[in-house]
Amino acid sequence: MRISKEYIRYKYMIENIKDIIWEMNANFIFTFVSMAAKETSGYEAKELIGRCMLDFLTPESKQHVMERWKQRVGNKDSLKKVILYDVEFICKDGKIIWVEVSVKPITDNSELIGYIGVTRDISEKKAYENELKRYIEELKSANQRLDELATFDLLTGAYNRRKFEHFVNLFIEDNAKHDTPFSIIMFDIDFFKRINDTYGHKTGDRILREITAVAKRAVREGDKIFRWGGEEFIILLPGESIKGAYEIAEKVRMAIEMNDFAIENDRITVSLGVGEYDMLDNIDQFVSRIDNALLKAKSNGKNRVEVIELRADEELQIQNYLG
Repeated sequence: MRISKEYIRYKYMIENIKDIIWEMNANFIFTFVSMAAKETSGYEAKELIGRCMLDFLTPESKQHVMERWKQRVGNKDSLKKVILYDVEFICKDGKIIWVEVSVKPITDNSELIGYIGVTRDISEKKAYENELKRYIEELKSANQRLDELATFDLLTGAYNRRKFEHFVNLFIEDNAKHDTPFSIIMFDIDFFKRINDTYGHKTGDRILREITAVAKRAVREGDKIFRWGGEEFIILLPGESIKGAYEIAEKVRMAIEMNDFAIENDRITVSLGVGEYDMLDNIDQFVSRIDNALLKAKSNGKNRVEVIELRADEELQIQNYLG
């Protein structure tokens, strides 16, 4: 029998191409495997012929292939299409490599009788993808860390001073549009320098963390706590008038006073200033007035709450109202 040039050409191509070309019957049994199998998997072609393709896959890849096969086997249109899989192949020496499998179903009168396909080693591609994925995760983690640095005080977990500007501007905007009140509490730890000098900065840092935690439990869910600097904190109270703000400030004061900070012969207390925002104040003026109320609480004996003093125009307005 005379062998055609086309046959010789295709035989040469199949035997010399690096990708593995193969055929399987409908039960995934190899009926033909090209010589490239040796270089890629360590198996001679004759070692694969007569064996089930699924036997060479990891359990996860085997499950993946079977699930996709079940989705397609009942669909006649899908039998006309090339199917692509990325699966883990177990080599002869036990090494696991990633391969890309391109499969074309073979049919006879719409009946599935087998498969023809190409398998390509994509281990380097997968390694690159995994490295890229790891790099992206590290980048996300770094960006998250930068966001935390820009948002939170690292020692206490409270918001930092920079984040205060963000939130307070939102509340001022809401106040201007909808006349929604908001108030601020500023508090300072009494005799904190003495605590640091007596027990050390490590204990002082612990006190700062615990006071933040106690204050968070004492305020409402939507209230925002900020470390203003040193032992000074601010609490933003959205939607709260001066009356409610004073009650919350007292709640914070009492919660801290009653908390056991495990300091011998010393009780931890705070002094607090509180005020409701007035649109006639800019934010710096408002915070300054609350700071003055805090200083007043300090000078009046500490461990107390003081409300901001009225401005001259506010006093005049009240006098005119009272007649």
